[in-house]
Amino acid sequence: MNKKEVEARITELRKLLERHRVLYHVYDKPEISDEVYDSLMRELENLEKNNPEFYSSLSPTVRIGGDTIDHFEKVIHEVKQWSFDNVFNFQELLDWEDRNLTILKKENIKETPTYVAEMKIDGLKVVLTYENGNFVRAATRGNGEIGEDITENIKTVKSIPLVLPEKISITVVGEAWMKKKDLERINKEREKDGLALYANTRNLAAGTLRQLDPKIVATRNIQIYAYDIEQLRLRDTEHSSAKCKTQEEELELLSKFGFLVNKDRKVCKNLKEAQIFYEKWIEKRHTEDYGIDGLVIKINERYLWDELGHTAKCPRGGIAYKFPAEVVATKLLGITVQVGRTGAITPVAELAPVLLAGSTVSRATLHNEDEIKRLDVRVGDTVSLRKAGDVIPEIFDVIKDLRPKNAKAFVMPTNCPSCDSKLSRIQIGKELSAALYCLNKSCPAQHLEGLIHFVSKKGMNIDGLGERIIETFHDIGLITDASSIYKLKKEDIEGLEGFGEKSAINIIASIENSRTVPLHRFLYSLGIRHVGEQTAKDIAKHFSNLKEISEAQVEKLSEIEGVGEKVADALVSYFANSSNQKLLARLIPNLKVTSEKVITDGKLFNKTFVITGTLPSLSRDEAKELIEKNGGKVTTSVSKSTNYLLAGIGGGSKRDDAIKFDIKIISEEDLKKLIA
Repeated sequence: MNKKEVEARITELRKLLERHRVLYHVYDKPEISDEVYDSLMRELENLEKNNPEFYSSLSPTVRIGGDTIDHFEKVIHEVKQWSFDNVFNFQELLDWEDRNLTILKKENIKETPTYVAEMKIDGLKVVLTYENGNFVRAATRGNGEIGEDITENIKTVKSIPLVLPEKISITVVGEAWMKKKDLERINKEREKDGLALYANTRNLAAGTLRQLDPKIVATRNIQIYAYDIEQLRLRDTEHSSAKCKTQEEELELLSKFGFLVNKDRKVCKNLKEAQIFYEKWIEKRHTEDYGIDGLVIKINERYLWDELGHTAKCPRGGIAYKFPAEVVATKLLGITVQVGRTGAITPVAELAPVLLAGSTVSRATLHNEDEIKRLDVRVGDTVSLRKAGDVIPEIFDVIKDLRPKNAKAFVMPTNCPSCDSKLSRIQIGKELSAALYCLNKSCPAQHLEGLIHFVSKKGMNIDGLGERIIETFHDIGLITDASSIYKLKKEDIEGLEGFGEKSAINIIASIENSRTVPLHRFLYSLGIRHVGEQTAKDIAKHFSNLKEISEAQVEKLSEIEGVGEKVADALVSYFANSSNQKLLARLIPNLKVTSEKVITDGKLFNKTFVITGTLPSLSRDEAKELIEKNGGKVTTSVSKSTNYLLAGIGGGSKRDDAIKFDIKIISEEDLKKLIA
């Protein structure tokens, strides 16, 4: 064949293979055998290999996986990737509807919504971008605003098109998942190789998409169900005058475009029909080859969805209706106690390992002595275990008919298991605490937990010092308190068992990077009782430095929004303690704690901003810093109290909300003029 004939053959094969990909993976109606498909694919591979000038990144052959990559680039989402709020029973579902109807009534909208009930697949959210009909990018959800570029991995997924049948630009959201039989297959292979097994299909899907080698991804048989069109910029096509009026129409359009769409869904006239569908799937979910942890109930009418908008965290037009937590029975082998950084003593159930909601569970908290008495749980009992919200393992019942004669009642210790100090309940407000506390501030267990808290991400963020390393350094006396962390040298570490020069250099670099820290993070890192992350931020906004906080009286601290008398008392007590004063005297000279005092005279004082889209020259953090330096405040969602929406390229729903609330939309250039 001459070059022209080769090019024509390659084009023909690509179209043919794409057509049969859709028939097989999307419609489950193959017209040719696997063997024929494979032979056509091999022909295309050979033609492309011998004629590299006709290479296309959108060829079906790229699905076999490209070159290994070193890391995943960050991607700024054009539209914020929201997550749905959860409900756990029918009454909560009805309450959600009532809230929405109240909002619609205020807008003089009397139409009663219908609903689409879709499967809540236990997988990983992915965002797929197409330009002029060609697949150009795939990203993870990330934090909702910034995800990771997984384009090369997603190219290997056969259940999505690389080229659309229309020349459109579109952003599609889907769920990446894996079949249970593929989990079994891959775990068998890993077991032979002596590797750790994946606990469930979701972990496998997440681990697969984070592979740096797309060739490995290509062997895993990842699937993607498309379920949402976030942006659809239509050209002159047969769809150019069409806008999906309902969620069901949107799903049908996705299927027409060649995406795999889950057929296990139902359009419901009301929530009673949705409840019947839900109850049917509580049992049926176990027969499917994919993990399901509930339904997503969505308002079908798109204009009602748009009218309802979003809360600060989630869209109002949809809700995740979680299935009841799975319940299993297992044996209570023992009860141990843990000492927390504040001295709280927590009993922990040691269980015979059991598979619960897809994960192996061998421990569960028993909270406190009162909870043990309420359950009347004894060592040797068979207990009922569930995951609250499908997340946290908890014992909620004891099967007393199976109680052995030698079952032993558990007695809470009277002394600390770490330092042997007397345990006692402490005064919290007008009542005594439910938990027992070790009041010895020199308790080794408290000390260790305090160090782990100090270096945590929300604290000093010393990512080179994980829990195990902290414990090792603490046990051998290399770290005695928080201040000693900043005296560590490379030579102290590299000679230790399990550490070398490279790991020592990395740890020291992490420590050095933490020396400059915002006031709120430093305050949080101290582990003061009742001072969580948000409380630390609230306090830091009202003071220039730690000295001002340490000298503040209860009355002044209590005036801060979000800080009550209980927190104020804890702060005053902490800074009055001589041991804490000595620690801070050793620690502070090693650090640069930056001020976060609220500016009251800037050009943007008392103005609230929301930032959306990609700005021409400023990152979001830089824009936020610029606004706050000039006295403004930055929030994450648009409301009636927002003064300005700072908008770059993209923006999605925030721009729509700003128009709805008649909020001024400004550019980066406008912002700079405001502060000039």
